[in-house]
Amino acid sequence: MPRPQKVAALDGLRVLAIAAVVAYHADQGRFPGGFMGVTVFFVLTGYLTTLSVARRLSSEEGFGYLRFLGKKVARLMPTMLAVVAVTAGLALAFSPALLAKEKADVAPALLFFQNINYIVRKVSYFAAAGLPSPLTHFWYLGVLMQYYLAWPLVLMLTWRLEARRRTLVAGTLAAAAASCVLMAVLFGTSADTARVYYGPDTRAGELLVGSALALATLGGGLSKGLDLLPDRARAALEPRWGGLRELVAAGSLAGLCALAWLSNGHDAFAYRGGIALAAVLSALLVGVLAESEPTAVGRALSLRPLAWLGERSFAVYLWHYPLLLIMNPATRTTQLPWWGWAAELLVILAVSEASYEILEKGVAALGERGALGQQRPVLAAEAAFLAVAVAVAAVPMGEVAGTRPQTEALSAEERKAQAEAVAAAKEAAQKETYDLSNTYFRDTEFAKAVDTINATNFNVDAETGATDANVTLVGDSVPEDASAEFYEIFPNGYMDAKIGRQMTDGVEAYEQCKEAGHEGDVVVWSIADNGWINEDQVRALIEAVDSSKKVYFLTCRCPDAWQDSNNEIIRRVVPQYENAAVVDWYAESEGHDDWFWNDGEHVRPEGADAYVKMLRRAITGR
Repeated sequence: MPRPQKVAALDGLRVLAIAAVVAYHADQGRFPGGFMGVTVFFVLTGYLTTLSVARRLSSEEGFGYLRFLGKKVARLMPTMLAVVAVTAGLALAFSPALLAKEKADVAPALLFFQNINYIVRKVSYFAAAGLPSPLTHFWYLGVLMQYYLAWPLVLMLTWRLEARRRTLVAGTLAAAAASCVLMAVLFGTSADTARVYYGPDTRAGELLVGSALALATLGGGLSKGLDLLPDRARAALEPRWGGLRELVAAGSLAGLCALAWLSNGHDAFAYRGGIALAAVLSALLVGVLAESEPTAVGRALSLRPLAWLGERSFAVYLWHYPLLLIMNPATRTTQLPWWGWAAELLVILAVSEASYEILEKGVAALGERGALGQQRPVLAAEAAFLAVAVAVAAVPMGEVAGTRPQTEALSAEERKAQAEAVAAAKEAAQKETYDLSNTYFRDTEFAKAVDTINATNFNVDAETGATDANVTLVGDSVPEDASAEFYEIFPNGYMDAKIGRQMTDGVEAYEQCKEAGHEGDVVVWSIADNGWINEDQVRALIEAVDSSKKVYFLTCRCPDAWQDSNNEIIRRVVPQYENAAVVDWYAESEGHDDWFWNDGEHVRPEGADAYVKMLRRAITGR
């Protein structure tokens, strides 16, 4: 099998893929399908790896399995070590909480089982709680290494058995289809994105689609694969192939762009055909780009700037995510201007270029005869990076500055003091009401109007700020951080807040409050921080409350992909109910970075105070 010529257009395709991934990590709300760029990389990896292994298997020197694995590790590890070490230093200086996250992931990341680690820990790629690890994206390298371990063995066996090319292609496509079906089935039974997104078995389909393309075309493009078709189909396609190539290239690229723009990681479509479709479109595009006669798309992707950047795509992939986390702290409560994003992109490109020139090209030079003495600085840098990585994994972190503190159980004395304070606040905040139950007006429309006034006309103590509003708040861990301030301001109120609570659990929690006798005149929902929501869930919470009661629904502020979508749904649905209103915590907290712990979601004491006073203002007007 002849050595394949380098195809510049494939480097251009890498640029489009990495651009989608970077855009996704920079702003998931605007580019929810950018993760599809990883599928393009998987297909390219399967294609090029299979071509390389097949070429060596058919050569006189043969294929050395251990040598193959050693070269892969030697290429990947220097940049991986550098990312771990430099990220640790930057996190220590600017975001110590990220360093604590990195520490837990150093060993799985560097040993190529980050994806398995996340499956076991059930860490979703799309719904990670709190600050994400700056090494999250190393899951991709885990899947790659697991493919490098298994697939060459399969090719070696089939070569030894002298399997026919048509049989190899059919078997590879069947295995790819089985992987895609497994992804759909597992998502359907558990809706666990961690299992299906990180799984080496569920992601093998994309790699195997690229492998099948390599076996079918032998690096000669789709036209070479036409000889595997039945005679009648080949005879019908070959005369028209020149025109069809342009259509296939343009259509495949357009389809990939549409998937990257319209898909999202929490939708079933991605796992029940969307990722598989992206893999097929990627393979068709790669097959056309590999043709000896270029298409218009191929010529565009072969432009020198794209080819130059495509060679650095691996460095950009590894460096962009931790740099984005460092440069965009979760506590930022204002939008970054366009020039800010442009500046950050320049930083990522500059660091990636330095990494490519020093590490990737420098390490490649180590394999050349006589280059060892000239590359001692590179070896010294790698040793230093390794030492830092080991230190990060081994050194205990202790308390991390800026991290949300763990609440401790109150002592008996503290509970007594808190109860006395709440009782005093209740006494100070008693409102004047009008009881018409024993009068001529009972059971009349006038009595109902007076009851409404009694339930909504609340007093606020001028000295303490406490109100007599009888409020039931059901929420997640965000209002829990403000529980002490809540009971100071709402001594007649009751809060049921739980870490990690989903909106789907809200109705049950509210019913439990009612059964326990905590059904207030006012109900507050603060429960949109822990995942994607939909209109039906918001409606269910509002309709679970008697229409005679006032309902307030809080928007969320969290550094997650669902923030903007959830807030848009809340702002659109809640005003449709006469007894419901939006309390805009997102707008209230804008510009107040100091209100939040470094996860950008949970509130510091000053944020808790603002949170509760915002509620009082919405409910009482004061």
